[in-house]
Amino acid sequence: MLQKILEKPLEKKAGRNYGPPGNKTLIYFIDDMNMPEVDSYGTVQPHTLIRQHLDYSHWYDRTKLSLKDIHKCQYVACMNPTAGSFTINPRLQRHFCVFAVSFPGVESLNTIYHSILTQHLTNPDFRLPQTIVRLSSNIVAASLSLHHKVTLLFLPTAIKSHYIFNLRDFSSIFQGLLFSTNECLSAPTDLVRLWMHETQRVYGDKLIDDKDIEAFTKIQTDIVKKSFETLNPWLQELDESVLMEKPNIYCHFAQGIGEPKYMPITDWKLLTNLLQDALVSYNDLVAAMNLVLFEDAMMHVCR
Repeated sequence: MLQKILEKPLEKKAGRNYGPPGNKTLIYFIDDMNMPEVDSYGTVQPHTLIRQHLDYSHWYDRTKLSLKDIHKCQYVACMNPTAGSFTINPRLQRHFCVFAVSFPGVESLNTIYHSILTQHLTNPDFRLPQTIVRLSSNIVAASLSLHHKVTLLFLPTAIKSHYIFNLRDFSSIFQGLLFSTNECLSAPTDLVRLWMHETQRVYGDKLIDDKDIEAFTKIQTDIVKKSFETLNPWLQELDESVLMEKPNIYCHFAQGIGEPKYMPITDWKLLTNLLQDALVSYNDLVAAMNLVLFEDAMMHVCR
């Protein structure tokens, strides 16, 4: 399996020589290198293949059982510190220059994500008002606070083994925020509601019982009050009902099935009509599928 993936971008040069197209150099990125299982002989087959290539610049054709010389290739790899084996074979590791990267501190995260979000909000094509742009620092601070509280409160257990929140989850919040344009952000409340939606999708959707969901909702609500209503003078007199209005769902088909635009769903009736139209269109092309579109089902589709 691994060998097929490694051979896919290669082309035959001359004789038994293979390499990337033209005069290019190919870099393989091996993610979670320590995850493959160690077999009964104490070896890891994917590691053995990579080590053979690094040692001898070749591997064997599995059908013809002949050598293939693979040139102009390099490897970059990373290891998962929370799962799998915590070491790899020294005969493979010796080929790599090893770096250990710790989790970024609060100041580093604030600088990184504030720069990313500010650059998006100040895009000259959007021409967003300054009242929205100024909220970027509040958004980052609120995200850091929420992530910290979620990681402390919702710990993994035997039943909730997926309660693992890391930098990927934190980045997913901003990945969703970067879908926004001036069409869905006309006032500061729109950005706050979008942030609430994204945090709900990233953290809230992982929670599996009502007690945890209620606890998360309370944490999210408290952070909204603390980070937005007190830090920004314009929001001090903000009606809480505007922020907490339901539904608070953003998706790419809020204005119909066509060109994707990340917009909010204004009411359940509109969402029901959109999904019913999509279902009718699907049933005209493929085998009939009868779906009951209740609220939870529609929310699941929008995720």
